Amino acid sequence: MQRTGSVSEVTERSLILDFDGTVCVGHGPALVYARQAAGLHPDLADLAERVERYCGGEAMEEFEGAPDGYIAVQRRATTQGVPISALQAAFMEARRQLADTGLDTRAPEGLRPLLDELRAAGTRLLLVTNAPPHGLDRMLVRLGLDGAFDEVIADAGKPAGLGAILDGLGHPVAKDTVLSVGDIFLNDLSVPLERGASTALIDPFDRVEGDPDVRARSFEELIPFIRSWAGLDAARPVTSL
Repeated sequence: MQRTGSVSEVTERSLILDFDGTVCVGHGPALVYARQAAGLHPDLADLAERVERYCGGEAMEEFEGAPDGYIAVQRRATTQGVPISALQAAFMEARRQLADTGLDTRAPEGLRPLLDELRAAGTRLLLVTNAPPHGLDRMLVRLGLDGAFDEVIADAGKPAGLGAILDGLGHPVAKDTVLSVGDIFLNDLSVPLERGASTALIDPFDRVEGDPDVRARSFEELIPFIRSWAGLDAARPVTSL
């Protein structure tokens, strides 16, 4: 687990956000990953086109249960016998291009003002991702999120790695003190939920199994819930899909 940044004092409320699919929105990186993987086996020649359709909401049996494009690529490629080492190289190329060009990704509308308001109100903000640290600072600058987080944790080893992160918060883990937001239930939410935290799942096409406190189609839909959780206003929480 690699950490960048630090906090000088512990607050009594912490918001944990995932990166890909949560604060970095867009299918470009997964499609680059698919194009890279397509060259690794002849039966994967049209993988990028199929993954693009899946990311757009089309139900496809070969990707059933995959919560995002990255996992769809990995599952399909490994069933063809593509070695994990080759897929890792394809993934790192996608991350390189993401850092260099942005690949048409964006931050959710209203995210930066929300984070600034939460931080000013005393909520500790953590960005926790399984992605490698390479280029992450540049990605945050490109997204307009540089300096937005109290702590950025890459190579987090989620889901198991979230246990140590929760232990290190310095305050109790409860529904009103910790909220974890992400788009992959197992990685982002399962451990916080078991530990008693609040959880919010981003699930655009109602594909992801799990029982979060809140399920929404986009981060933007979750903003009223997050504000309510943090006590910023009397906004009503988002209801489940």
